[in-house]
Amino acid sequence: MVCTKEMPEPLDLSHHYSRVTKNRGASAVKDFYKYFRIPNIGNLAGGLPNHNYFPFDTLEGAAALPDRFKPTPNKPVDSPTEGRETVASKSTNDFTTSQVLVPKTSTTADLLRKIDLKSALQYGTSQGYPPLYSYLRQFTRENMHPNVPYADGPEIILTCGSTDGFSKMIEALTNVWIGGHDPVEEREGIVVEEFCYMNAIQAVRPRGLNIIPITIDEEGMEASGPGGLEHALRNWDESRGKRPHLMYTVTIGQNPTSGTLSLQRRKELYAICSRYDVIIVEDDPYWYLQYHSARDRSIGVQGQSSLESTPSCGNSCNNSKSSGYTFLDSLVPSYLSVDTDGRVVRLDTFSKTVAPGCRLGWITAQPAICERLLRITETSTQQPSGFVQSLIAEMIMGPYNPNGRGGGKDAGGWKTDGWVRWLEGLRGNYERRMRTMCEILDAGKQLIKTGRRQSMSEEWSVVESVHLYDFAWPLGGMFIWVKLNFESHPLWKKTSHCKLSRALWIHLTTPRYLVLVAPGSLFAPTEKIREEKSYSYFRICFAAVDEADVAPVSHRFVEGCRNFWLKKKLDDIDEDMEEEVEQLHSSLLDSDELGALNPTLILPVPYSRLGPYQKVMIEDTENEIEVINSIYGEHTLKKAGGAPESYLLAIPQKDVTLCLSIPSQYPNIALQVTTVDSVGSASQKGYGTHVLNLAREILPKIFTPGQVCIFDLLQDLEQRLDEFDTDDAEDETNSRGNGSDGIDHLVEITKPPQWTVSTAVTEKKSVFLARACTIQSTSEAQAAITHLLSTDKRAGKATHNINAYRLRTLVAGNEVVYQDCDDDGEDAAGRRLLKLLQMMNVWNVLVVVSRWYGGVKLGPSRFSIINAVARDAVVAAGYGKDSTSHR
Repeated sequence: MVCTKEMPEPLDLSHHYSRVTKNRGASAVKDFYKYFRIPNIGNLAGGLPNHNYFPFDTLEGAAALPDRFKPTPNKPVDSPTEGRETVASKSTNDFTTSQVLVPKTSTTADLLRKIDLKSALQYGTSQGYPPLYSYLRQFTRENMHPNVPYADGPEIILTCGSTDGFSKMIEALTNVWIGGHDPVEEREGIVVEEFCYMNAIQAVRPRGLNIIPITIDEEGMEASGPGGLEHALRNWDESRGKRPHLMYTVTIGQNPTSGTLSLQRRKELYAICSRYDVIIVEDDPYWYLQYHSARDRSIGVQGQSSLESTPSCGNSCNNSKSSGYTFLDSLVPSYLSVDTDGRVVRLDTFSKTVAPGCRLGWITAQPAICERLLRITETSTQQPSGFVQSLIAEMIMGPYNPNGRGGGKDAGGWKTDGWVRWLEGLRGNYERRMRTMCEILDAGKQLIKTGRRQSMSEEWSVVESVHLYDFAWPLGGMFIWVKLNFESHPLWKKTSHCKLSRALWIHLTTPRYLVLVAPGSLFAPTEKIREEKSYSYFRICFAAVDEADVAPVSHRFVEGCRNFWLKKKLDDIDEDMEEEVEQLHSSLLDSDELGALNPTLILPVPYSRLGPYQKVMIEDTENEIEVINSIYGEHTLKKAGGAPESYLLAIPQKDVTLCLSIPSQYPNIALQVTTVDSVGSASQKGYGTHVLNLAREILPKIFTPGQVCIFDLLQDLEQRLDEFDTDDAEDETNSRGNGSDGIDHLVEITKPPQWTVSTAVTEKKSVFLARACTIQSTSEAQAAITHLLSTDKRAGKATHNINAYRLRTLVAGNEVVYQDCDDDGEDAAGRRLLKLLQMMNVWNVLVVVSRWYGGVKLGPSRFSIINAVARDAVVAAGYGKDSTSHR
């Protein structure tokens, strides 16, 4: 029985609107469009091109009939086998088609039924193409979400896909925050799943939002417990900024973990969001792909069946209004079904039900929020493609004009019956794929190893079972989230966890297995999760490969894991792995073809798949990162997580970290300094913005296409900041004295220097060797260099003898500081060497690095080697990190 009590009005959530959103007014031009609809009006006002000059006379294409694919049963106790097919699913895969045709003009007067190119290709309303908008609004309110519990129900607005919808939501509901410029108390935040769809993170991170990961279990986001939503919001530290007011979540077939939230969990999470005034952004591209047959098999690593917590009914439960379709009623309902406040914003898309290239979707939310989104759309995308909207509308709705043809057998449209039948068939195909892959993975989780052991009296046959991985059968979506049990691997305690995970990933791509999976690091919203947890997980997509390949690829994944667990030596997973990858990719696709491949399967792209120019660019970037971190410290320049081009650059000794965007084509095209990531609490107000502006000012002056420039950016930035830090600069000037009053004349070398020598390093025929010794004066430093070059013939014949020293002593009771360097023809190497000594904070030491050039250019990597051998020599001499006696 449907509850008939009066429903509340949705809450006024305008206090969450961004400053820009609050100031938006209606488009005067768009508001003018209503006058265009007056019959026979002579329109001399609008700037509309004449439709007779559109070059398209019709838009047409062959389309599938809606019953092309077999559905699977809606009852959770059933399984998708031939013996249990329902009457509706007895049709075989039928590849007959209909011919959809959108005519140039339609004689229909009703604008909500008028589907033609004259209207579809003209400027239109920002809500969407009127016929399609009208149909989707009715389908959303009456069939998808018939039980929204606030007065008058939700409104919709069409988008260019879910990514566009989320982008507009973020613009509407968040303000940009820049570290060092804006007060921390104004910084806003968003909560997300512990592993999540990274496009969302990439959209909010440049706006400066705090990103708060919430722990997940087999269903998805946890409501309570340590790390759960309640815990995160109740214990919010206001020194980080405002308590988060947004939640982004994928609730069905969560990407990447495949979790599906039960109705009960939704109610718990919704109550918390209501208590703390959080708006829920529900991204639900997989809502139709819910797999009831997986419930009895979906036992994850926690050992709890999802059947215990997932409802067996959706809108068919008591006191709910039916959608009119058994299939839709069987689905776990949206957050909208419990949205008494009007705080849910739902994103839907045609990407998984028609095709991603449609770039078509819609937002469902309370009318006031949709009105603000309409204002954003009026001045941005305006509306999705008229080609796509008219074709989809004609296919589903059918023509109200004899010149058109819809997607049904009789030239009419699919109608809602056909659209729902199409969704059922899609679910059926994906569910069968899911079961095929899961059954194979399930059977391969254990590795059985046999051997023999001998006791004092007899020999025993030993059988050992090793658990390789775990996963939960997905209740929805397109993915299987595999947790690798690396703790059982023979090399677990002999190498880093991340290296072991990376080695398995590479191992699976080799010619014997040819399997590409997505590593968990791609979905880590924070660096902490990326480093501490993501190595354990791989995401596998069962949707993209051809149906005939699902089983073979699954078997290859299992065999690849089994073989990898037989490796017992580190050498087995080191250099030979890269060699195997090279052999693989020599016989595979050229880099130009990568764009046509499915990114969910191949990311990250193996190095050897790249073309020669891409390889050089990546090598240059990697070498530059290695050099900078060897000079300034291990984490000076590091990946930010999320987007492949995002990096964090910590400015040495300035307590400021900048966000960089380093494109894959760098250094052929310029990097960008995007924003301030963090500023030390002791820094003066506005310091972060000053650093950001300086970096942006310096970058175009030093960048030359084809040449790396981050080190130069750091050098120039440090120099400019030293000038800005006037107090520190004055102290430094006073401590150094005037130079002419130095100590060169006080001490002369009386005995040969006692050199400490590093291990020689050979790289592509070039040899590098460092020496370090103690000095007490600048003259002693020069004498030591002269002595070395005159007495050591090999050093004297070196191509370069780069040197640097730092000296601190007392003259007339005052401390005097000297430091100097010499490149000896190796451009900028001496300066880098001096920077190394500064970062190590060592004094009264001279270091000389000799390089014998082997005829092969090394590029920026030579600086990394120079600093590495120098560091070895300095530490071995009793300076640096392993000794404090000379600091």
